[in-house]
Amino acid sequence: MSFSYWQLKLADRVGTLYVRFGNWLARRLRHHFYLYLAAAISVFAVVDALHLHKLFDLRQTSFDTLVKHRLVTAKPDPGIVILDIDEASLAQLAPDLGRWPWPRQVLGDVLTQINRQGARALVFDILFSEPDVFNPDSDTAFDAFLKECANCYLPWVRLNPGQDSSSELKASQIPGAQRLAPGEATIAGILPYFPAGLASGRLGFNSTVPDPDGIIRKYGVYEDHGGVRLPSLPTRVLRDSGNLSAQLPPSVLINWRGKPFSYRYISFADVYRDSMSEHPKRQRDEFRNKIVIIGSTAPSLFDIKASPVAEQFPGVEIVATALDNLKHDDYLRVPALRWLYLLLALALVWATAWSFYQHAAPEKLARWFGLSQIFLLALSYASINLSNYYINLLGPVSFSIAYFTLAKLYALATRRALEESAWTRSPTIQAGQQAELAWLQMLDETGEPMAESLLDKLCASFPGQIQTCAMSLAGSQYGGWRMFDGGLVFTHLQPVDLPPVLEEAELRRLVAQWLAQTGLHRYRLVSCSALRADYDPAIKPQVIWQTLFGQALLQSSTSSQEINT
Repeated sequence: MSFSYWQLKLADRVGTLYVRFGNWLARRLRHHFYLYLAAAISVFAVVDALHLHKLFDLRQTSFDTLVKHRLVTAKPDPGIVILDIDEASLAQLAPDLGRWPWPRQVLGDVLTQINRQGARALVFDILFSEPDVFNPDSDTAFDAFLKECANCYLPWVRLNPGQDSSSELKASQIPGAQRLAPGEATIAGILPYFPAGLASGRLGFNSTVPDPDGIIRKYGVYEDHGGVRLPSLPTRVLRDSGNLSAQLPPSVLINWRGKPFSYRYISFADVYRDSMSEHPKRQRDEFRNKIVIIGSTAPSLFDIKASPVAEQFPGVEIVATALDNLKHDDYLRVPALRWLYLLLALALVWATAWSFYQHAAPEKLARWFGLSQIFLLALSYASINLSNYYINLLGPVSFSIAYFTLAKLYALATRRALEESAWTRSPTIQAGQQAELAWLQMLDETGEPMAESLLDKLCASFPGQIQTCAMSLAGSQYGGWRMFDGGLVFTHLQPVDLPPVLEEAELRRLVAQWLAQTGLHRYRLVSCSALRADYDPAIKPQVIWQTLFGQALLQSSTSSQEINT
């Protein structure tokens, strides 16, 4: 009982403070708050666009969400095949070859058979950094295989750039490096062990380096270091085949082909056993013109990475995807449209601010604001589904939502203090003028009021002089005003020596004409009247308008009849 009492006491206190704070704020800022807030949000948007780069640049979380839930993805290139040293291969071949790493001659023997079928390239996603001290003859045989293989590509590892100064390896000494300018600089890296592989020059660094949050989104194309250009492994492969675009950035945003295992995987054990069989059963040309990437998806070999599309993504498939992207030049582009995004954000914020400032109808404002945000998000989503471009509209959306949220909270907190009657916004009557007011109400055959959107269209069909007289009873009106749903009010000031603009007969004719044109015969005009009042200095203008409206309602009750169209 005591707990319930204090709960009610606290709720009452909070409600009282909320109302007092709203009234206090409204007395000082009035509707100018919406303009002040827009200015503050605009300043922050400009600072972010020029310096902070928090909302206008690529946002990792939003980007990952869009990529992960894409409806349309490019198909994996069927010319790229992954020879997979998977868990099944490790288990099946353990009795014959022992635990991994196997003797390297085994790889050479299998790949020799594959190369005889006419493979386009054999790309290793395996680093051979040290000799096999237990199988030196096997290493000799593998080195001989590399010497004879004219389409084998080996990776080297680029270590942390912070270790460059302590390294003895010069960038120009890395096989396959392209000299761009004079100069020498050391670089931290681990090269393959085999002399034949180094002599071939077909080397490239493997760029499966994650972002600071541990997720791989980009793949390196090349690195310029010490006056030389060092290609990545996919870049080196495609440079020889002539499938590489001339203008490429140092790194690209990966255009993922879908969930893991989207490419064709072939188990190494299956190919090995078939090559050792007296009667091979596999197709003799299954690797013809294929780029074969040799790697592993076995979790025990620790080549599993995190990507936007899956928390566990095979590292070998990342290499395949990067090679596919560069081959088809369809990696994801992010247009540098920061200034356009900033202008869009400012336009949205100030358009919303002006709507609040001008007492726009809350329901209509919320509807159009929501539709604008949905449209922008849909545009971003469509761009990444239907093209290779990611139009990042999160910045404009974030700033406009932030403004709308704060403005809405202010509007709710100050609603009663700032609420104005429709009549207080009516034109002030001057000497020599006559006040005109017309009222009409549309209901359907079940008594439901006509929707606001249809009322807008009805009003838009009237002549321009009458359209400009329309006055909304929505906006900040609450409570009893709901009984006037489906109605239109027109107010106008006319010199007393001129004929009136608002005539009941003319309004009836216009409504009948519109119903006939639109075919909306389920609606009927249940109320229609028009009145006039002369200027009276002893009566406040808003009282004159209120009196006219009351008289219009009373008179219209005598003419509630269905219009035959």
